[in-house]
Amino acid sequence: MEYKYKILDEVYYWMLSKQKNIEVRILNEKSEKIQIGDFITFNNIEHEGQFIKVKIIDKNVFDNVEDLLRKYDINHIMPNHTLEDIKETLIKIYGDEATTKKLVGFKFEYVLSDKE
Repeated sequence: MEYKYKILDEVYYWMLSKQKNIEVRILNEKSEKIQIGDFITFNNIEHEGQFIKVKIIDKNVFDNVEDLLRKYDINHIMPNHTLEDIKETLIKIYGDEATTKKLVGFKFEYVLSDKE
């Protein structure tokens, strides 16, 4: 299956440079359906036409950010940021759901982008 998500410009460049290979989302109906082997196209919301397509190679569900970081290296989620930075970003994007809902971590491998 193929899915689509929107990402910020900074995230697009982390993915493009292959610094970032883990995406974190709130566990919901859409993210729950995504399985290992599926593809996600991430569209840059700040620059139309810019995208990164990835293949999911690992998926894990977590109760909170701390549990997520026991499994994954923070630098593969938000390069050069701290745990507090991730928490603040998740709250900024998802509001209270960031602290009350489960999170899903998708580890991926780069497939292609608009730069090719």
